[in-house]
Amino acid sequence: MVFKIFKLKHISFVIIILFMCNKLIAQELGSKQTLENLIENLASNLDEDIDYTSLYDDLNFYLNEPLNLNNATIEDLEKLQILNHFQIKSLLDYINKKGKMLSIFELQLVYGFSQQDIQNVLPFITVTDIKSDEYFKLRNALKYGNNQLFLRSQKVLEDQVGYGSISDSALLANPNSRYLGNSYKFYTKYKYNYKNKIYFGFTAEKDPGEEFFTGNNKSGFDYYSGHLQINNIGIIKTLSLGDYQAKFGQGLVLWSEYGFGKTPAVLNIRKKAQGLKKYSSTSENIFMRGVGTTIALKDLELTVFYSQKNIDANISDSLNNAISDVSSLQISGIHSIPSEIIDEDAIGEQIIGGNITYNHSNFKVGITALNYQYTANLQKNITPENQFDFRGDQNSNLSIDYQFSFLNFNFFGEEAISESGGKAFLNGMLINLAPQISLSALHRHYDKDYQTNFGNAFAESSGNSNESGLYFGIVVHPIKHWKITGYFDNYKFQWIKFGIDAPSSGNDWFMQVDYNPLRTLSMYFKIKNEVKQVNQYSTSGIDKLVNKGNFKIRFHLNSRINEQLTLKNRIETSKFSEENEKADYGYLVYQDIFYVFKKAPLSFNVRFAIFDTDSYHSRIYAYESDILYAFSIPAYYSKGTRTYLNLKYSISDFMDIWLRYAQTYYSNIDVISSGLTQINGNTKSEIKAQVRIRF
Repeated sequence: MVFKIFKLKHISFVIIILFMCNKLIAQELGSKQTLENLIENLASNLDEDIDYTSLYDDLNFYLNEPLNLNNATIEDLEKLQILNHFQIKSLLDYINKKGKMLSIFELQLVYGFSQQDIQNVLPFITVTDIKSDEYFKLRNALKYGNNQLFLRSQKVLEDQVGYGSISDSALLANPNSRYLGNSYKFYTKYKYNYKNKIYFGFTAEKDPGEEFFTGNNKSGFDYYSGHLQINNIGIIKTLSLGDYQAKFGQGLVLWSEYGFGKTPAVLNIRKKAQGLKKYSSTSENIFMRGVGTTIALKDLELTVFYSQKNIDANISDSLNNAISDVSSLQISGIHSIPSEIIDEDAIGEQIIGGNITYNHSNFKVGITALNYQYTANLQKNITPENQFDFRGDQNSNLSIDYQFSFLNFNFFGEEAISESGGKAFLNGMLINLAPQISLSALHRHYDKDYQTNFGNAFAESSGNSNESGLYFGIVVHPIKHWKITGYFDNYKFQWIKFGIDAPSSGNDWFMQVDYNPLRTLSMYFKIKNEVKQVNQYSTSGIDKLVNKGNFKIRFHLNSRINEQLTLKNRIETSKFSEENEKADYGYLVYQDIFYVFKKAPLSFNVRFAIFDTDSYHSRIYAYESDILYAFSIPAYYSKGTRTYLNLKYSISDFMDIWLRYAQTYYSNIDVISSGLTQINGNTKSEIKAQVRIRF
């Protein structure tokens, strides 16, 4: 009987391969382009340039060492950021019932996987037997580990005011009128890993204007970071030494990394907490430095961690040469002029915390506790809008988070309290009505006096306080090759905010229609609208609240001409409006070309963009392809063109070289930027070069 079932399974796979293989993408589209498509999808609703190193690391790891679905865990699959909760659950249930998968084509038999879903995940997965050498052996780690060294430099080519000549008297009168260092940015990174068992590495960076092997940085770079992470050795699930991140629950207490909120992936509103994780990025103030470990005892996981480091802060008072008060904590990480150097590593920060989580097949519950202390008091100047913000030299947070599944429902949430007595609540659910329809919903309420320095939960504003809102999302596959995605979010701010002199509200909605008729052709049409209340000056002397709107329409087309050539086209328009004011309009059009040479280890991509906006208010953001581990999402505003060219040449299996040149030309202005970064001209150009050595 068993033999007959096994034989029947093989026959079914042969039929699938013969009749449906032409409808799947069997080859990878190119690792870098695949990664960028996924990151752009996650970042498409974000109007800011942030660091995606952590996400890029996870995806790039699985490109080099594809995830074996036959022994993948929920955490492994969640790291891909591609599959939603129902797809992960459906995949694991299928393997549990049917046994080990024999082919990746078997994904077509898994409930909830469309052709496009399979196409997206294929580059990162494999299906093989579990071999004995996959288990950790120290001699294998020493012999077969993967080593990579990155060296990068970049520079703005035009003269900027901050690097120009200045008289000694002027410099004496204003020491902050010139950068202390040169205009180059230098970056180096070494990373080692043995499968997913051991990670080790360091990162060093000098920002433009910072000194290098001189002055305040006689030891070289302005920023250094190092980490060691060991996974799944006995009962030790994770051991982190050096610099690391900590992400628990839904981020109300602790999420030391940027957390994606409202994106086209409307079923991924539930944060996928990964606990402790190495840190190798260059954001200088969002990580922990010390030691942390997670112990796994059957269904119970216990995490404890300790961090001690100095952080930047604006000094407001000192006593006996010791800093007693600071007015704010700095997060830019830039130390290029004397006033910034004074604030560098001004105070000490100590963080102690822990988490205990019980995991079950259908539910999990966790408790997170956190205490952080500073060596000086944070004393902000009290204003009406910030009177409930954290002040003092220490604070604590406590939360309980949960997640459970029932039939086609998945519920999740976190409830938290701070030492001030302020509370924060977040609860959501995911619903799979049918293979063609899925829904999501999330409610949050954050008291105006809830205080957290390390929270990063789902929110409209940057902090997790003074906000309540209700979010709904939907995904529909109406017919073959089509997908409709949308969300609506309505939110309120119970207390006044900076620039908003009364309790206010807002809403935004989004809709995207995807059409993928061929494996080589895809397109989407997107509409996004946001309306929120802001102050408007009144002749009576009393500001009033009015609605401010931002409306954008985008059409994007991807076409893969052949194995070598891929084209991307985009048209996007924007409209910024405010009551009683004239509306501002803008548009962006660009053409991307990606080309891989057949007979040479060379590839390139180029963009030519035309943009025209009435003001900065109607600016348009667009993700740009960049060199490996560099990210760019600039704002296109004013009137002009932007062009960039990326080249990659592989000298051998051990060495790769990247070059990037980008230039923005403005046809209607003669001065770009202001202050020390001001350029007296109408072009801004930047060049980057990077070398990767693998051994």
